[in-house]
Amino acid sequence: MRALELPEGFAVRVATVDDSDALADLINDVNVAEVGVPWTTAEEVRGDLTAPNRDPRNDLVLVDPGGALAGYLNVSADDDDPSMVNQIAWVRPNHWGVGLSSALLRLGEREAARFADAGAVLHVACWATNESAQRLFAALGYARVRTFHQMRIELGARVDAVGTPGIEIRAFDPAGDAASTHAALAEAFEDHWGRPFDPYELWVHQHIDGPGADFDPQLWFVAVEDREIVGAICTRAHLTSAPDTASVDLLAVRRQWRGRGIARALLQTTFEAVRGRGIGAVELGVDSTNPTGATHLYEGVGMRPIRSFEIWEKPIVPLA
Repeated sequence: MRALELPEGFAVRVATVDDSDALADLINDVNVAEVGVPWTTAEEVRGDLTAPNRDPRNDLVLVDPGGALAGYLNVSADDDDPSMVNQIAWVRPNHWGVGLSSALLRLGEREAARFADAGAVLHVACWATNESAQRLFAALGYARVRTFHQMRIELGARVDAVGTPGIEIRAFDPAGDAASTHAALAEAFEDHWGRPFDPYELWVHQHIDGPGADFDPQLWFVAVEDREIVGAICTRAHLTSAPDTASVDLLAVRRQWRGRGIARALLQTTFEAVRGRGIGAVELGVDSTNPTGATHLYEGVGMRPIRSFEIWEKPIVPLA
């Protein structure tokens, strides 16, 4: 398909939805080898591959001489902001050490140059404990620019939520709140580092009605003032990487309403809802240098980092 420096018998092709089970197995094999936990499901991979407006060329699989999946490369950019492209490559552990990760990342760089703006940057990610990936990234010209933490709390005894004057914390209504909740989250995430917040159709697919959404309306809450949604929290009851653990996928409060304890109230409300399900812990991810002070908020409610991953960056070289 493309001229790559690959061992004899290896080949690259476009991924299909039929690869979902094998891709989930590959990704989990890599994560278990690196940090001891699986990370995804076939349904989540299927949801990614069927996302609205997804370009099939952005998902490539590496096949070994026996026809099994040996690696996977995803390259993606936001349609509205091609100044930042993300890529991530997985290579099955039994194929480590023969240059496959380097080959996939170089392929990703060429793919990124297809649709990136002049002056665009390319991001790659790895677990903070993966020293071999860090050495590879540095050798390929990337520089570390960001660290994210996965944080966790073991839910103990019930804690009464602190009130927020003038703010109502209530359950999310899928029929009436979807558009306004998305708008509130998109506005709030304008202050966050990284790619723009997902457009509405993609957000709905990823979090509500797509194959991997695992949507649970009883674990979604919104903060309302004068009938206006000013913040929201979106949680799943299940986390692939940890049993008996819920996952806060999104939490944000619009800038004008920050500093009033709304995010803390949303978290505490969620903790009680999760506890009521008999689930013993909650995890979430956070940018360690988030300008909203989110890390301090999470530490203040008892959450602690359990693992970290890094983002590395390099300029994209335009195609000749």
